[in-house]
Amino acid sequence: MVSYQKFAKDVGFIGIVQILTSLGTFFLLPIITKTLGTYYYGLWAQINITVSLISPLALMGLSMGFVRFLSSETDTKKIREAVYSILFFVTVSGLLASLLLYTFAKPLATFGFNDPNAAYFIQAGSFLILVGVIESISLFYFRVFRQIQKFSYFTLFETFGKLLFILILLKLGYGLLGVIAATLLVQGSIFLISFLIIISQIGFVIPRFTYIKEYLQFSLPLTPTALIRWITESSDRYLVTYFLGLRSVGVYSAACSIGNLIQLFVSPLQLILFPELSKLFDENKMDEIRIYMSHSLRYFLLISIPAVFGLAALAKPLLGILTTEDFLSGWFVIPIIAFSGLMAGVFQIFVNTMYLIKRTKIATYINIVAAISNVLINILLIPSIGIAGASLSTLFSYFLMAVLCMHLSLKHFKFDFYFNDIAKSILSSVAMYLFVSHFTISSILELFEITCMGVLIYLVAMLLVGGFSDYELSLIRRYLFRVEKEVKH
Repeated sequence: MVSYQKFAKDVGFIGIVQILTSLGTFFLLPIITKTLGTYYYGLWAQINITVSLISPLALMGLSMGFVRFLSSETDTKKIREAVYSILFFVTVSGLLASLLLYTFAKPLATFGFNDPNAAYFIQAGSFLILVGVIESISLFYFRVFRQIQKFSYFTLFETFGKLLFILILLKLGYGLLGVIAATLLVQGSIFLISFLIIISQIGFVIPRFTYIKEYLQFSLPLTPTALIRWITESSDRYLVTYFLGLRSVGVYSAACSIGNLIQLFVSPLQLILFPELSKLFDENKMDEIRIYMSHSLRYFLLISIPAVFGLAALAKPLLGILTTEDFLSGWFVIPIIAFSGLMAGVFQIFVNTMYLIKRTKIATYINIVAAISNVLINILLIPSIGIAGASLSTLFSYFLMAVLCMHLSLKHFKFDFYFNDIAKSILSSVAMYLFVSHFTISSILELFEITCMGVLIYLVAMLLVGGFSDYELSLIRRYLFRVEKEVKH
């Protein structure tokens, strides 16, 4: 129970950080879209998508290998050798991947971006791959060894550091190059600081790559999975570019960036859940794995279901306030992508079981099926119904992934689904939706006020229908009592 309480506390802490991070994202979106416009925002989105395609090739799945093999490791010598082996390996592979993108920037700009003039920006953004992969591995160290506060502070620094430096460089007139430079500066700084902290904790050693073969045997099958996931998550941007152009990609990407906020709710769970499950699996504590998985799914749905309804109710005012009129035509994409994010979160929770039993090929097969269906539906729908077709294709793909993964996971582990609580959450979310959708919103302050009122409506409705357990109610009362006591003092 103590272990699970610590798990819940860590998830709660990360959850607060994710809320702050999402606020930073909200502030960053209007800064970029209103300064760059649909074309250059679309170009920035395409560069990010391209980087996210090539980065898994450089990582080779070693981030997940890091988590799987070191979560329960206590031998400092082995930890030191593993950390620096993986870090050095991805530094070399990340540099090679960046140089590859830099070299082929011109043909990519012509055939992938439909604009030869984009080559210069692609070359500038190519080194986002190198900086991104080494930052990712260095931060995984804090995640694996449960230094959650340090990990969270770095996450906050990345979000608000980018916000600050992008704002400064855009004000100075550097445009899209300023956005790229600010991203490189912040991620590079995070890597250097985290690297110094790692050295202070475990020392430094020139790696001998003693365990790299074992890690790669586990991780390499995950590399195709990451690439195939990219097809499901991001290839629609390339297809929208091909059929509709970069301006449409800008509109679509802005709407997706809001709808994808749903996936932030699974991030706190996944950051801590897989390392914890790996440790429990190594200790053969199967009952505790069932408890962790069941509660994680329940809490994710109790938060994400009302979030989907809320984003659906606020989609048009959100896009209108955070961007410009040029982006407003994509508001209907937001609720579809939000529901897709919910399905993606369900998949992300259940796919942990495939990693635990080292059946990574199964996850690959699921992603292949989803990727193929995604591309085919995109090709069919985008020419006829535009960006709506891209969003519907994403929804279908994630729904398929979630159903298949859930079905296969249940063959190895039994979980409680808490269907009554989910039904109560849907009912409470409908009440919130009906309340929120009646308001006309024209400013950020009004948006904030209506959002807070919507959250309150949902919580009150959940209390009325008995959607919270006695234990959860006792925690809420204890927290409120403690806050009241601190205020009085």
